[in-house]
This record gives sequence, structure tokens and C-alpha cells, in this order.
Amino acid sequence: MVMATTQQQPVQHIQQLQSTNPVEVYSALRTIKNAIIGSNAKKTLYYQLQIIPHVSSLLALDDTDVQIRVQATTIVSSLAHKGEDVAQQLVDGGVMEALIGQVMPGTDAALMEASERALNALLGYKATRMGAEEHTHTMVPYLLSIITEAKESPRMFEMRMHARVELAVLILEKLCVTEARQFTVANTGAMDLLAPLLQRGYPRLQVATLRAFAALSYENMEISRALATVSHDGRMFPQLVAELARHSDADVRLHACLCLANLSRMRALGDARAVLTVAVPALAKLLRGSDVPRLQVIEALGYLCHEDAEIQMAAKNAGAVSDLVAILAEIESQDGADFVDHARNVHETRAVFLALGTIVSAGEECRMRAVESHAMAHLVRALGHSDDGVKAAACLCTQYIVRSVPICRTHVPESGLLRPLLALVRSSATSVQEKATAALINLLPDFSPLRADALKEGVVDVLAQLVESEHVTIRRNALWGLRNLLVGTDDDTRRQIIEHVGIVRLSTLAQTGDKAVREQAAGVLQNVTAENEVGAQAVFDALGAPQVVKLLQTLLASEDSAVTVHALYLANNIAVRERSLCELIVGDRGLLQTIVDYARSSVSEAAIGALWCINSIASHRADGDSDSSEPRFLAQLEAQNVQSVLETLLGDPGLCLGVRDRVKSCLDYFSSPAI
Repeated sequence: MVMATTQQQPVQHIQQLQSTNPVEVYSALRTIKNAIIGSNAKKTLYYQLQIIPHVSSLLALDDTDVQIRVQATTIVSSLAHKGEDVAQQLVDGGVMEALIGQVMPGTDAALMEASERALNALLGYKATRMGAEEHTHTMVPYLLSIITEAKESPRMFEMRMHARVELAVLILEKLCVTEARQFTVANTGAMDLLAPLLQRGYPRLQVATLRAFAALSYENMEISRALATVSHDGRMFPQLVAELARHSDADVRLHACLCLANLSRMRALGDARAVLTVAVPALAKLLRGSDVPRLQVIEALGYLCHEDAEIQMAAKNAGAVSDLVAILAEIESQDGADFVDHARNVHETRAVFLALGTIVSAGEECRMRAVESHAMAHLVRALGHSDDGVKAAACLCTQYIVRSVPICRTHVPESGLLRPLLALVRSSATSVQEKATAALINLLPDFSPLRADALKEGVVDVLAQLVESEHVTIRRNALWGLRNLLVGTDDDTRRQIIEHVGIVRLSTLAQTGDKAVREQAAGVLQNVTAENEVGAQAVFDALGAPQVVKLLQTLLASEDSAVTVHALYLANNIAVRERSLCELIVGDRGLLQTIVDYARSSVSEAAIGALWCINSIASHRADGDSDSSEPRFLAQLEAQNVQSVLETLLGDPGLCLGVRDRVKSCLDYFSSPAI
């Protein structure tokens, strides 16, 4: 009987909210509030009983009593902590508008404070932050007014006052989720107003302020550079933050490092010493501690080291590479154990591989440190992980580590890496397949000991199928892998690639579609025809002479210099072979003129490719192999004033050495006595 009564009470409380008696409504709200605070089960129960429409309606009414509003607002704040779906339903129910109305001047102080806390809770999720666009212009001036009021108040150093400022700053941080909103906040003078808060001496307020600065400057070069010029009490912002990166409070240190990372990534720091000597060692030390969430530290370190070889080396020297690998070992030791947060371990594992991949992406010493720390064993095991995010991150890390020729030759063959990686190349998860194919590319060059094993595992057939993928990145990676396979390969492998992929398909991909795909397809055609007797003839057999000429014309007209370089070497590979094939190029005056024009290109790779082609055309002699006879195609070359072009180039004092050497080689054909 008691149990039945207990189960009926929540329903009765919900029904009471519809009463016309304010006392009953207030009593029900207060009971519900006390029940749900700190109890996820009670939150779920009242959520299922449709409490959201009731509190939304109460807050939407103009004549709702202030005390009822305080209770309803506190319920909103508590419910918002349940999760993103609940918070979004509250926003959809119009709660955001009501809360903003409750923080306007003249509002009851208790209601204002409750509303601020509810807003902070509601904006705790990406979706609700993004949905607050229309309210930003209203909220920002109000939040800054709280800071201004506190700054001018003699009670600034009272705990209650700085707690309210902290809340305002946290809300401000949550609004900076788009570039437009970053500028909205920055243009109101927020940076100068927030800077003094860094020196207030309250760690919680300092953390909130650092978070606001980090959100304000994230991936925003203009604001980052403006922020670097902000000063307070005679010290520039980077100096203030660098000092906080040495703070005794670990949370302050972490968020100070995040600010420095943002400024560093946006090249807003004129002097990188604060990053190299303060931020990197601070983050490396935080990796070994337990004072702050380790996931945040790992992500911060990876973000800081992105595309900066000097910072990556500093991270290695600070012991970060070994520490990251040690974290992987620690997490693996907990597999299958009870009372372990396995979801957190998955997130940390993914973050470690991403951070490790970033640190080893550029430097050989960093890669070697990772291998010496036994990272390869963890990578191979991670390729078989149940989580796609971990597998994709492990593939990315693998891609960067096996860039090293020494590592690829010595450590990779015995690691057991190839088969699990090939399995992921066939994965149904696009994100995994993209990263796996990118990693595979680096295992297929002619110096890789795993190339032969990959061929035995059917890699040509796998890559040929992926050339037809609907995903551009996968298609590009597959073509790139085939390009690498063709370098220094035998004719059997070359024929296999031609048969599985098809010259016609390669020609189509090289001329149409995504830029990256066109470049790789043109590269495959270049390598198919390079240094062999099979490829050039296969191209002509598949396309026919007119289409080969059209293909070359199309590729040479590309605005992408990488495509034109491939086209020039493709033309060279054709011209250097049989005279009959060379005649097809020389016979088209427009095509020959285009090749000659490229000899004067400001892009040295294109100029060298064109000069090689001219060299190959001139190498065909009128009397077969006789070196004493004149070039077979002398008349066509003279018609394009090739000798004059070459002599003009040779007289250019600014000509790079590589081009100059090719010019001299070509001129040899025009300087013999026979000519």
C-alpha cells in the first residue's frame, strides 16, 4: 500500500502544476526540484511524466509569480544536466527566451541568479549552443555588464560576487561557437574587459576566463592576433597566460596552455619560447598527473603540436611520446577488468593515437622515439579494436610512422601490420577506410619490404575496386597506392594494374571530377608508361592515337600544376619510346607548341618535364641509331623555334640549376656539325 502511494506521488505532483492555486503549484515545483537535484533516476521519471511542457508553460506566462519562476527555473537547470536531448527539448519548448527575459534589468535577484545558472546548463551542449544564434546579441551585452558592474563594485573580492562573474564568463565562452559569434563578442570590448580577471587570484574565475579566451580565439587568426596585443598592468596577454601556465592549480595550467596553443596555431605569437619552454613541458607533466581530465590534456597536446616540427620535437624532448605510449599500455592492461570506465578508455585511446600521430608526423627523431617506446605493438592491436574511431586514429598514426624509410625497412616487416591494415582497407566504415588507405600508400613504394607481401595479398585487386568508390578521398588514396606500386615494378604487375583498373577509366578520372583524383590518375598514367615497353603501347591500344593527343592536350591545359607536370612526363614517356609513337605528338603542332611553351614555365618541375620531352623528341635520329645524323624531327622543332627558346633560357642568370642542366642537355642536339 505504501509502495503504491509512493509511485502515485510524482503523477500527483505533475497534476498539481495545472492547479489554479499558486500555493499548490509552488509546493509541487519545490517538491519536484528537491527530488530531481542529484538524482538521475528522478530526473528520468519526471521527464517521462512530461514535466518539460509544464515548466515551459509556467515560464512563458507573463503573470507567473516570481517564487514559482525561481522553482521552475531551478528545475530547468537540473533537467538540462541530464543530457543533450533533454536540453534541446527545453530549448525547443521556448525556455531559452523565457530565461533571457528573466535576466533583464529590474528582475528579482534570486530569479536572475537562477536564470543565469539555467542558461549556463542549457548551453552545455553543442546543439543548444548552435541554436542560441538569435539570442547572442541580447546576451553578450548583459553578460559583459555583469563583469563591468563587478569590476566597479567594492564587493568584487567577495566570494558571491566573483561566483556570479565566473558564471557570466562561462556563458560567454559557450556562445563563441561560430566565427560570427566570436567577432560579436570581440567587437563589444570583451578582450580588454576579461584580461584583468586573469589576475584576480581566484582559480575558478581564472579557469573560466581562460576558457572564454580559448573559445574566442579558437581557429580565428584575426582575433588571435588582436588578443596577442591586449595588455593589463603593463604585461601583454601572452605573458599573462604564460605565467598562468606555471600556476600551482593544474586546471589553470591546462587552460592557459590551451590559450597558448590557439595563439600558436594561428601564428599570433611572435616569440615561440612561451610554447616551447612553458606550454609543452606543462602539458607533458599534466599527462603524468591525475589533477585534470587526462583526455583534455592529450587533446590539447595534439592540437598544440599540429604541423609544427619544432613544437613536436619539444614534445618528444619533454617525454610526451613515451608517456603517450605508456598510457596505451595502461589502458590495454585494464581490458576486461571490472569497475573500469571503458567508454573513457576508448576516448583516451583514440586521442592518444591522434596526438601521437601529430607528434611523429614530421620528424624522424620523433618517429624513432615512438618505435623505441614499442608503439608498433599497440598500433597493430588497435587496428583490431572494436571502436571505429580508435581504428581510424591508429591508421592515421601508422601512416605517419611508416613515412620513415628506415622504420619501414626495419621495424615494420616483423610487426604484423600488413594484414590487419589490409582488412581495414576493406572496412565498411568510410572513416576507417579513408585512414587505412592513406596508411597503405606508405607501404607500397619500391623501397618497402612489404610491397611483395601486399601483392601476394591481392592489393592490386583491392585498390582497383576502391578506384570506383563513391568517396573522393578513398578514390584518391587508391590511385595514389597504385602510383606507388608502379614505381620500379615488373611488367607483370604493370599489366595486372592495367587490366584491373583500365586505361580508359584512368583517362576519364584524369580529365574529370575532383582535383585530387585528377592529379593521382594522371600520376598513374605517367607511371604506367615510365621506363618500360608495355605501358605506352597499352595507352595507345586502349585509347587510340587521337584520344591520346586529346588526353595530353586536356591535361596540359589544366590549372593544376601537378596535373600538367604528370602530363609532361607522360608525353615524355611516349616520345622516348618508338619513333611511331613520338610522331603522333610531333605531328600535332598545337600540342608540340604547348610542350615548348612549358619549357619557359616559372614552375621548375613543369619546365624540367617539358625539357625532358623536348630531349626525348630530339633523341630520335634520322638514320636510326646513328649519333652522327641529325634529329629526325628537326624541322618540327625548328618550326617552334626550340633552339632560340633554349638559348634564351640559358642566358637567364636567374634560371635554377635543375632547369639549366636540362637546357644544356637539349642544346647538345642542336649544336652538332650535322646541324
